[in-house]
Amino acid sequence: MAAKRVSSKAWMTTGSARSPWWGFSAVSVGVFMATLDGSVVNVALPAIRGHFGASIGSVEAVVSVYLLVISAALLAAGRLGDVMGRRRVFTGGMLLFTLGSGLCGFAWSLPVLVAARGVQALGASAMMSMAPAIVTAIFPRAHRGQALGAVSSVVAAGLTAGAPIGGAILSFTSWHAIFLVNLPVGVAGAVWAWRTLPEEAAGERPPFDWPGALWLGAALATAIGALEAAPHSGRLALGLVAAAGVASVLLWRAERARTAPLVDPALLGDRTISLGLVAALLSYAAVFHQMLLSPFFLADVKGLGQMKLAAALTVVPISLMLTSPVSGWFSDRHGPRIPQVAGGAMLAAGLAWLALADGTTPMWAIACGLALEGGGMGLFQPPNNSAVMGALPPGKLGSGGGLLATSRNVGMVLGVATGGLLFEIGERTSFLVGWRLALGSGAVLALGAGLLALVKPDDGRLER
Repeated sequence: MAAKRVSSKAWMTTGSARSPWWGFSAVSVGVFMATLDGSVVNVALPAIRGHFGASIGSVEAVVSVYLLVISAALLAAGRLGDVMGRRRVFTGGMLLFTLGSGLCGFAWSLPVLVAARGVQALGASAMMSMAPAIVTAIFPRAHRGQALGAVSSVVAAGLTAGAPIGGAILSFTSWHAIFLVNLPVGVAGAVWAWRTLPEEAAGERPPFDWPGALWLGAALATAIGALEAAPHSGRLALGLVAAAGVASVLLWRAERARTAPLVDPALLGDRTISLGLVAALLSYAAVFHQMLLSPFFLADVKGLGQMKLAAALTVVPISLMLTSPVSGWFSDRHGPRIPQVAGGAMLAAGLAWLALADGTTPMWAIACGLALEGGGMGLFQPPNNSAVMGALPPGKLGSGGGLLATSRNVGMVLGVATGGLLFEIGERTSFLVGWRLALGSGAVLALGAGLLALVKPDDGRLER
């Protein structure tokens, strides 16, 4: 292994015997805010469009810029945590997210709102990349999987709560309040994080690789933009691919002379880490084949109204939220391989089940398919994340958290792009043909993610 293990007590750098669950509570506030804000804004898009008199395409930038900036900044934010300290970067990210929320709430034009969402996303990237790093650092090996599973539950809770919270706020006041409500929560959360998270022991840290961060961010943003544009505009997608190629060349030139590059090649040379990152990407790509298309299936094929449709879409995150802690607990005691393989198989079974649904399929059967999918994802992610984070040396936990979060986001975008493309190909015959082609391919990706657990090294040897 390329990584050197550390003691289960390494997190207690200040001599405090405080339970690590106090630190987890601070991490949960930031993770919940970042995840919730990624979904709650969707509910407000019609109101934002009406307020500014904008087109649907223009308003979509409010959502897309958030995803693009987060995806481009995650690796740099993770590395910054290794250089400056995870507590500082997490707390600073929460304050930056809160500042962006205030700018969003007081935005006087759509371009200002889009720019403010970019500020929000920079803060969210710091919190999302630091979360697995902090949890790995403060929890001993025997409880790491359970804690990372609890983080997955917080993510699922944020996704689940987005629609009802957004709807409740909009029923009483304007869309501005969706952002402004973050101000007191963000300030209080930053204070709590600073007081509860342990400060890393002082030591020599390499300088931050600013040129690498710039060119890597540009390469990721343009590559992800190309994936999003591919189903709609081939010319734009090709232009973005060319831009990504130029940024990648400049990144290579900037990194080859660096003694402390943004991403240590030794990390990617570790099979536990590299295969775990690929597995994470495949699993999220599989899920987002369904996430993209199921609202249209439920509305157009099943004829559900808005309330019933929203209720049906909560089945996946609720199932994920319930199974993640159990999977993490099991992996702590018996190793990650069994729940990973079982989770990949369950995720594939849920997608295959849904692929066979049509207008005559009862809703209880569709709900079962969605529950299988969410449960499979909940079984798969915590042990996979625990294996990746456990294979990292202590000075690279932020970089590892950034890599995991980047794999997740790229998987989401890849799932939307490929799922949409396959659906459009099949839809030329009928809606159900496109639906089955897209979800069937998602099931194959899920099986691939599960099978990767069989070829990874025996993760039971990891000690932290």
